[in-house]
Amino acid sequence: MNTAINDDQQPESHFPIRQLSARTQVNTVTLRAWERRYGLLNPQRTAKGHRLYSEKDVLTIERILTLVARGVPIGKVKVLLQSNVAMDEQVSETGNWQHAVVELMAAVKLFSVSKVEHLIHNSFANYPAPICSELLLEPLFSELSFNEDHGATLGFAESELVRYALMRSSAKITKKNGADTVVLVAGNQTPIWRLALMALELADAKFSVHLLTHSFSVAAAIELARKFEQDYTVFYQDGLWKKPDQDLMANVLGKNDRLLLCGTAPMLANLYEEDSVFENLKYCTSSLLKRQTVPCDERS
Repeated sequence: MNTAINDDQQPESHFPIRQLSARTQVNTVTLRAWERRYGLLNPQRTAKGHRLYSEKDVLTIERILTLVARGVPIGKVKVLLQSNVAMDEQVSETGNWQHAVVELMAAVKLFSVSKVEHLIHNSFANYPAPICSELLLEPLFSELSFNEDHGATLGFAESELVRYALMRSSAKITKKNGADTVVLVAGNQTPIWRLALMALELADAKFSVHLLTHSFSVAAAIELARKFEQDYTVFYQDGLWKKPDQDLMANVLGKNDRLLLCGTAPMLANLYEEDSVFENLKYCTSSLLKRQTVPCDERS
């Protein structure tokens, strides 16, 4: 058992959970779950019980992320960490995520609200949002797009993911805590499920997130950005804008550094405003994380 460290004499080599979360982009809830449920972390403690971490913990988390990205179930990670086997010799278990996709797909096809919610929640409770997005939800929606059911299963899955994202983000940090706020806006005929995944990742990173569930025109998105001028507005639009919309957005973009554009529409419109136009939401999320002014919470 670790010896308690005096709160007033924190070693320079140790840092709190908020810094570990910021450096690894793993939210504090997941870090605590990895410690309590799976024994993957063993932080030092101050006399008041606050967790303290070291560079060794950063390396451990990097290794955990590599393993789970390869498909190793989180419950099997501890054995591999203790085996001292070189990372390139670790067994790849991509079938774990493939099984998760199949299981979630089956629940969607049954239109089981409770089962779908349970599977999504269980994934996000044990794994970082980017990994859940890349290995579970994106493959799921890719497969659903080929279903010949007039979009019924795809629409149902999108609706349930959006509902979960709204529920999870509303339980997170609020504006009154001083968090940066991001308003997520989808353009016409643009998959809102991608913005839902972005909302989950930003909420875990302690942003205050407002995911709008209606599709908006370019003019309406510009008006929203004006109304929310103190916050970041992300407008995600695939497809191709007509010339008037291109000109309208080009005229506004340089005047609002908190308006961020994503998708094929702004790229095909040749809008290349630095740090404001992104090819995809992943790059936009990375930019927002770099701009973040309020660190992750300091709860132990």
